[in-house]
Amino acid sequence: MLPLSIALIVFVAAGFGGRWLLARFARARDPRQAGLEYLGSLRWRDFTRLVVQAMKARGYALMQDPRGPADGVPTDGADILLQRDGQLTLLSCKYGSGSVVGTQAIMGLGKAAELRGADAAIVVSPGRFDDEARRLAGRQQVELIDGAQLWPEVEPFVDPAQLPSAPPAGATLGHPSLPWLAALALAAIAWMLVPRGDSDVPGTGIDPVPPVPMTVDAATRPPAADPTTQQAAPPPATAPYAALPPVEAPGARERRRKEAADAISTLPGVDRAIWSTQSTLVVYLAAADVDPLASLCPLLVRYEELAPSRLQLQPPAGSDKPVRFRQCRSY
Repeated sequence: MLPLSIALIVFVAAGFGGRWLLARFARARDPRQAGLEYLGSLRWRDFTRLVVQAMKARGYALMQDPRGPADGVPTDGADILLQRDGQLTLLSCKYGSGSVVGTQAIMGLGKAAELRGADAAIVVSPGRFDDEARRLAGRQQVELIDGAQLWPEVEPFVDPAQLPSAPPAGATLGHPSLPWLAALALAAIAWMLVPRGDSDVPGTGIDPVPPVPMTVDAATRPPAADPTTQQAAPPPATAPYAALPPVEAPGARERRRKEAADAISTLPGVDRAIWSTQSTLVVYLAAADVDPLASLCPLLVRYEELAPSRLQLQPPAGSDKPVRFRQCRSY
């Protein structure tokens, strides 16, 4: 896989992962979450006192038992009778840290309210109610108040110093673009660390295009000899110097060999191509049934000195196909 592809995968994965973590941390720092944690940490009587205060804020009056505690909250966890506008309501507090209240807390509550002369019932919990409990409460005209609904009503009666530590006002976890900036940095590091194959061009991740072989320009080619002037032309032996071939720059031949191997490495069905000797090119195939000669030879014969090179077609590892030897042009 090319380094650019790996860097792109790292960028996308790190960016979306960072956004998910940022959202999760933001929810954990939500002040309402601190309130729910506080409700879950209370004892039953303290929790019930807060609920009674919220009910009084709604306009309910507590029907106190003369034989009960002074604050009207029973010590045995019994239901509480409330009154508003001449009507009685039965209040039931189902306490449990992070609890999910089911139908067991709702069954028979309507009958219990009727026995105590109440016209309605309210069930309060710091946790939440499952779907079946909500359906049953709807049939019995029982109001359900979970922790998320309860906290805004009891928050005015809670000392902020008692809440779990929360972020200061205006605190933030950073700009939403920060995860993508971090992902970009990680992708750059991954791009630099991934080793490059022979067919990778440093800095671009784009397969190189084999250059057009150098040809002698027609303007510099010596003119053909004119038949009418052949007798007048001086004999070659009299020439002071013999014509010499152009001098190549050091390493030019080796550079053409590498260009040809790099170009062949990009062909479909070819894994890579490597010169094992000066005249043998080993072509590692990506599949055993691939025959790349039709596309390979045009890339090789454009270099005059490489055209008759010996080709060793190497099947992939684990294949039972034999090694094949081919030649695009004979010597």
